[in-house]
Amino acid sequence: MPSEDIKVLYVEDEPAIAELLKSGLDLFGIEVSPIYGNAEDAFQQIITQQSPMKECNVLVFDIRLPGMTGLELAKQLRDAGETRPILIVSAYQPPPRSQMEELGATFMPKPFDFAGIVNKIQELVG
Repeated sequence: MPSEDIKVLYVEDEPAIAELLKSGLDLFGIEVSPIYGNAEDAFQQIITQQSPMKECNVLVFDIRLPGMTGLELAKQLRDAGETRPILIVSAYQPPPRSQMEELGATFMPKPFDFAGIVNKIQELVG
């Protein structure tokens, strides 16, 4: 899929980091929208499949969020039948591989290597 057709939903509680990813991926033609500051809001929107949710190809969650973590969000979405690729990002210790496999998710460390994250997103979208 060409990069310009890829839309990413991002859950990140640090606005500066969210903006950095958005502007970085913009350069590669990947749209980052919408951006949520917490998992609870994102969960409600993803579950109800409202626009622009329907157009998102990849879901990107930070692990450390206020309230529900990105990993808990991924689990709840998988339990609810969400099938889109999930990319978990964190500046902290990566979760155990078994947990990532169980969630059907992929992990990438922060800070982002833009070429790396672009390749990973393209790979996830297929």
